[in-house]
Amino acid sequence: MLKISDIQVVYNQTPILDQFNLDIEAGEIVGILGPSGCGKSTLLRAIAGFVELAKGEICLNNACLCNCKCFMPPEKRGVGMVFQDNSLFPHLTVAGNIAFGLTKLNKTERQNRVNELLTLIRLEGMGNRYPHELSGGQQQRVALARALAPKPSLILFDEPFSSLDKALSEHLAVEIRQLLKQQKTAAILVTHTQREAELMCDRYAGLEDVYANNWIETAA
Repeated sequence: MLKISDIQVVYNQTPILDQFNLDIEAGEIVGILGPSGCGKSTLLRAIAGFVELAKGEICLNNACLCNCKCFMPPEKRGVGMVFQDNSLFPHLTVAGNIAFGLTKLNKTERQNRVNELLTLIRLEGMGNRYPHELSGGQQQRVALARALAPKPSLILFDEPFSSLDKALSEHLAVEIRQLLKQQKTAAILVTHTQREAELMCDRYAGLEDVYANNWIETAA
């Protein structure tokens, strides 16, 4: 499904990732751990199309996203992303945030998809609320629904629980895993916290262990 082959990403003439390889199956949830500055977020940005590769290739569903000869724009990759701060639009309602990326659907189709996702994240009846009226956990579920709305093949999570307390972050890790599995959506979770990876992912590893293909399988 996702195939990353020998990629290199360079900043200021210094390789951040070098000869990096990763394969992810359809519907699989993979965790990558490591300290700040080790290249975890750079990997997500390369997959999403926010940084270009110096070498190597990234393919999704047998389509080339980027290599030395091609570069698919981020909006055409079919990849969703959930950030640390959830990045909800404060001037849009919950429904408006979820519908933001559904520009190819007509009004009825868009409303049906929003209602489907509100039910999925258990926020029925809250579509007219604004982000500041929600709890931190509810905001993260809305951010997930917005990422799921266009039915991407892959969602990238960049430390999505870092601003939440431990109990809530662990609860959401389990909850989001269940939602992803229901939607049969693959995901990569970048985190500092091994416990979050254990709860949410099918397998996980530190970034250096990914290079060595040394994964820990979870019982999630």
